[in-house]
Amino acid sequence: MYVASVNRELAVLRRVLNVSMEWKLIDRVPKVKMLPGEKPREFVLTHEQERHNLETAPQPLRDVALLILDTGLRPSEALSLLKSDVRLNPINGAEFGLLHVREGKTKNAKRHLALTERVKSMLESRINSNESPYVFPGKKEDGPFLISSLDHQHAKLRSKLQLPKEAVIHSLRHTMLTRLGESGVDVFTIMKIAGHSSVSVSEKYVHPSSESMERAFKRLQEFNKKAVEELPEIHENSQAATISATSE
Repeated sequence: MYVASVNRELAVLRRVLNVSMEWKLIDRVPKVKMLPGEKPREFVLTHEQERHNLETAPQPLRDVALLILDTGLRPSEALSLLKSDVRLNPINGAEFGLLHVREGKTKNAKRHLALTERVKSMLESRINSNESPYVFPGKKEDGPFLISSLDHQHAKLRSKLQLPKEAVIHSLRHTMLTRLGESGVDVFTIMKIAGHSSVSVSEKYVHPSSESMERAFKRLQEFNKKAVEELPEIHENSQAATISATSE
């Protein structure tokens, strides 16, 4: 059996154990280690592929994809988003609106994320378009759009755009986090945005270039220079007195 297949089964086992603890059927979750050697899915969309994706995708896949590409939400987090989780107008002096992730894959999943202009516009339109409590309602008004239905839409779109099989829905989140790393966002901020359980999970998105390393040293130099300039001046008389007292 392939490593990837075994790891998929182990992932299901992890989920079952976590749910069992949430339901208080067990007291603790034993550690389940994934097998090494699996080739990770690390497909990243180019901006041109993103444009084709958003222009061609049916709804609600198009809006879900846009949301993930600009916030880094997990697909399940996007579909479970309630209208009450969205604040379109900025508060407390912030520049952007935000959305609240109530729960997710890990305890770190609970977080607030800022909205880009295009996401704000999309969410505003969706919130005003129906009476469902969900941003992405399913066929039943009291429930969200199903992840299985979203997967089906994505599979058809992937075939139409002739994208590789590695281009799964999760690739949208991976694309966003990769872009954060490439734009110079630090690993701790990426961890908070992604809702990762630890910095080690987020480290793969940060690959410092020689230019970014040089900018880091330049910032350090400017920081030290500014700090020295702000130090109080030392007068020659007081310095001489200090030296004389030390000599005695």
